[in-house]
Amino acid sequence: MVLKRRTVTIIIILSMIVGAVLSIAIVNWSISIFAEQDQTGQEVLKEETGNISGFTEMDLKKMSTVFEIIENAYYKEMDRTEIIDGAIRGMLTSLDDPYSVYFDAEQSKMFREAVSSSISGIGAEVTMEDNKVTVVSPIKDSPAEEAGIRAKDQIISVNGESLEGLTLNDAVLKIRGPKGTQAKLEILRPGFNEPIEIIVVRNKIDLETIQSEMLENNVGYIVIKQFAEQTAERFHEDLEQLESDGMTSLIIDVRNNPGGFLNEAIDLLDPLVEKGTVIVYEEDREGNKKENISKKKGKPYSIVVLTNNGSASASEILAGAIMESDNGFTVGETTFGKGTVQKTFSSGVDDGSELKVTVAKWLTSSGAFIHEVGIEPDYKVEQPAFFTVAPLPKDKVLALESVGESVKTLQIMLEGLGFKPERSDGFFDVKTEAALKNFQSENGLSVTGKLDESSANEIEKQIIEKFRDPKNDLQLQKAIEVLSGS
Repeated sequence: MVLKRRTVTIIIILSMIVGAVLSIAIVNWSISIFAEQDQTGQEVLKEETGNISGFTEMDLKKMSTVFEIIENAYYKEMDRTEIIDGAIRGMLTSLDDPYSVYFDAEQSKMFREAVSSSISGIGAEVTMEDNKVTVVSPIKDSPAEEAGIRAKDQIISVNGESLEGLTLNDAVLKIRGPKGTQAKLEILRPGFNEPIEIIVVRNKIDLETIQSEMLENNVGYIVIKQFAEQTAERFHEDLEQLESDGMTSLIIDVRNNPGGFLNEAIDLLDPLVEKGTVIVYEEDREGNKKENISKKKGKPYSIVVLTNNGSASASEILAGAIMESDNGFTVGETTFGKGTVQKTFSSGVDDGSELKVTVAKWLTSSGAFIHEVGIEPDYKVEQPAFFTVAPLPKDKVLALESVGESVKTLQIMLEGLGFKPERSDGFFDVKTEAALKNFQSENGLSVTGKLDESSANEIEKQIIEKFRDPKNDLQLQKAIEVLSGS
């Protein structure tokens, strides 16, 4: 069945985390007495007194002295703006928080383009973990997902260029590119002993965040790709249509959904949980808690949320709220574990620069803080092994006595297609050869027992078909089973 699609105007493609360049300099900064929103929806810091608060005279003298030393004594001439921007990044780096970042004018422009229009790229949200570019989640149906990129993958090079030592912003610029161009990614994947190579063909990243359809037995199914502007509105449009078509239970799929806007998650959840229920708490550094409470009466039917380790942030808010409600369950894998809230602030000068700063943590209705822990599902279900393997190599031949991760991938794929290599440890033995010969024979290929490009392409084609068949989606099938017994 073809899924209904809805298009929204804003998407968050990449979280551009910028590292420190220098740690100190003069910072002529407005410190907030109160915050208000400007016309773009960002937070702008206001200062009532005209004084620089927060800095002592000694602080300013220290920074001024260091700045003058760098400017006058450093052996190379430095750009003044770069020094100041580096100092700002240094202050944010000292927070040890990858989600609090500074955007100079160029980076801010790039960020706003990403959240306000479609862009070309691979379609994955990334962050910086242990100084490595780490995938939070590939966007559903994006080139990254279709090529086999997975949550927690660490991208170490692009087209042969190492990303080591780069800021995340600079790494992102290498990963992004024009539609139709290739990004050859070298990846470290948990559970693999050596790097794997994945080629992603960049494409336009469409801004569709909602897909829906009616499954058998009047089970509604809604996929949320991201929580962008108007996502809640589009969700409820599709939900109302499903309800009018006779839906009796609902599955919400937030697998590989990296999150997005907090208010969209709250608005989406409001009609789903019982009136008076706390949807989510926001807690500031003083321990003050803001309650976001449902104002509507909830739904009379059962709801299941599908999660995996690419479900982050707003996706986890949704999963936690449904899980802790009276009529909801979660099925799948433990979520990513992002339990903080960010706001964007102007830097206080009219140069286009901005800050994105963590201002609160969020808690589930029971008070659970899931940051760096994630949410354990009610029903833990792992997908078949072939759901998470890397693509097969096309530039080399695998044959008897070959060893490595590519052989392991081949064995897992053959097993998934019903051929029995009887091992998946990465050693190409006679049984692996026999299984490959059987596959080649049944598919009209040259029966060599060697994995060449034509055999690799046919195996991958059939694996993708199985991947897209809902019957092989064990998490979805478990969700349907749970609803049938609820």
